[in-house]
Amino acid sequence: MAKAKKIRIGIDIGTNSIKLATYYTKRKSKKHSMLIKYDFLEEDVVTDIREVNETHIMTGLKTLLSEVPYRRADINVGLSVQYQNLFFLQLPQIATHELKQALFWELAPLLADPVDQYDFDYAILPPNQKKKVNVLLAVIKKNRIDWLQKVFKSLSTNMHLLETTTLPSVDLFMRSNPKLAEPVGILQLGGSNSHYTILDTKQHPEFLYLPFGGNTLNRVIAKAADIPFVEVEYLRRGVLELSTTGQPLTSLYMENNKIAAQLKELALTLRKLNFRHFYNTGQKVEKLYVTGGLMNDSFIHSFMTLSEDIIEIPAIIWDPIQEYYPNIEITPSKAFQFSSAIGLAMR
Repeated sequence: MAKAKKIRIGIDIGTNSIKLATYYTKRKSKKHSMLIKYDFLEEDVVTDIREVNETHIMTGLKTLLSEVPYRRADINVGLSVQYQNLFFLQLPQIATHELKQALFWELAPLLADPVDQYDFDYAILPPNQKKKVNVLLAVIKKNRIDWLQKVFKSLSTNMHLLETTTLPSVDLFMRSNPKLAEPVGILQLGGSNSHYTILDTKQHPEFLYLPFGGNTLNRVIAKAADIPFVEVEYLRRGVLELSTTGQPLTSLYMENNKIAAQLKELALTLRKLNFRHFYNTGQKVEKLYVTGGLMNDSFIHSFMTLSEDIIEIPAIIWDPIQEYYPNIEITPSKAFQFSSAIGLAMR
């Protein structure tokens, strides 16, 4: 009798939406199946992302899981956080079953609160020194996830891992680029925040949390143009062509000095980190890979495409859907937004 398919599910709980990716395995064959999303604005459950609460997230999770056979699946969940939560550690070579306990003690001096107040997950990076283990960690406060554990328990299923959204995306990028020869930057542009990672096979990775995202732009434009938050969001997604003021999105961007200052600061921050990496290692960051839902904004897409003039290195727009889910039609509701969910499903 043929063995049943094994289903892996990755769930990325972001500020604006929940993304779910399924990954099926049967014997040695692999089949990628479904990418679905629950968007809080599109579902009309809120008119401003700041209104989203745990009840909305619980409803979204149950709605998405009702579309997949989750009870016989391995489920990995990522939850976005409002702080820098990634660390790189290098340990002496150690048995796999002892690694998590060793990491527990190594994390203690790096965290603001006692280490037992955090949950954490990790990925093993390629070694660059003999008899050393390179580890990429993500941490999250346990009180941030207690309610989430209860949701999955009520659904009679378990989360095998609880990660944060940056780690699986970086892990997925390394899976897609196993022979990376030059330092590169990976920029994830999200709803409430963004993350920048420098990967260099000869050095340990560097991380930067950026308090910049689509919601930042929405609030600045909404206040300046005196139009609702949700209307600005739909303008940026291309759902609407003109605002109630009669101005197109491009005009609302170009006429707003605060937006210009935000983008200038973003570009300057990335250049500074790239220069610091060169100063410390002698290795230049040669390319910038950009992903995240904010890339569906035509203005931001153009801004990043011109990054060689702005950030001083060329940008490659990266969407793992094209590589791992080639048969799924890419629409604005899916493009660029599933790197974390896919990475979680592939773990």
